[in-house]
Amino acid sequence: MFKTLDLFSGCGGLTYGLEMTTQFKCVGAIDHWKPAADTFSHNHKTAALCSSVSEQSVDAILNKNGNIDVVVGGPPCQGFSTSGKRALDDPRNGLVKSYFNAVAQIQPRAFLMENVVGFTSFQRGKLFSEVLEIAHALGYSTFAGIVLASLYGVPQRRKRFILVGLKAGVFEFDASKNNSNKLLCTDQRVGDGVELWSFEAATSDLPLSTSQAYLTSPQNAFQEWVRHAPQGELKDHIAPQHNASLVRLMQYIPQGKSAMDAELRTQIPQDLLPKSAFPNSYARLVASEPSPTITRNFTVPSSARCIHPFADRALTLREGARLQSFPDHYEFVGSYGDKRLMIGNAVPPLLAYALGNNLAKALSV
Repeated sequence: MFKTLDLFSGCGGLTYGLEMTTQFKCVGAIDHWKPAADTFSHNHKTAALCSSVSEQSVDAILNKNGNIDVVVGGPPCQGFSTSGKRALDDPRNGLVKSYFNAVAQIQPRAFLMENVVGFTSFQRGKLFSEVLEIAHALGYSTFAGIVLASLYGVPQRRKRFILVGLKAGVFEFDASKNNSNKLLCTDQRVGDGVELWSFEAATSDLPLSTSQAYLTSPQNAFQEWVRHAPQGELKDHIAPQHNASLVRLMQYIPQGKSAMDAELRTQIPQDLLPKSAFPNSYARLVASEPSPTITRNFTVPSSARCIHPFADRALTLREGARLQSFPDHYEFVGSYGDKRLMIGNAVPPLLAYALGNNLAKALSV
């Protein structure tokens, strides 16, 4: 079993997915935001250290656990670079630098970094080039790719940049080779353009209104999996409270459409129309498709594409967690806003599970 350290761990989606493979054991996690660290600690056998990622905090974990096989994590990145200077010397990119300082300090067999799709294009690729330069200087072969979570068993079309570094071996991104299908289905392959789970498939057992009870028994393999552990009452399934005008506006928006669409703006009463908004806001999801990316604003129709396909409301926290592929027994700690932020920022556990299977194969060669 490979020992992992999760840096900028958030609420723990990446570690949860890796440990599902049974090939990885998290021996340490670090996140400076207390609600996320508390959530990680509440759901994992290993507690997260609420701290910045530094030589001292990493040393504390190394002194307790010895060598680390794999460093993982998603350092927040703004992608800035002062003209004429290295991108990683800009303080606004300091967390990415801290991540690779930790890799240099630990010298693990492998690292896995998750980030936004734009990571490769920040400063016309300057930041990405510097990261590769550092990794190669430390003795790692690098494997970079953009993954679409819906091809790895997640009911969400979430694209993410993944960078894997290996001291030895080859990492494959091919979704059809990660054995996700053994977890969630028996008659379809994950990958090759196959999206297994739609919004409706992921959530049809949840009531349309606030409730602590399920609407039905599990209707498919995904629902059986997210409900596999006893969790008692249904947690965080609370319908957002919208004002009457917004509820009326949502009644005019069909699935897959936005109140900002030109054809709808002639049909919606003028007193209900938003004066301005992003093109993908005030939009209703399509039940028969995976959801679009779950963002930190997935309960706010004015800021995200998040209106429920059948109910005139935005998503509940539990629906957002389902679309991120968190099991229902996973509990989020903090305020409503804290929970929404950590769910929206998380690595989907089923994506982490798939990547973990491929990483374990690379390390086992």
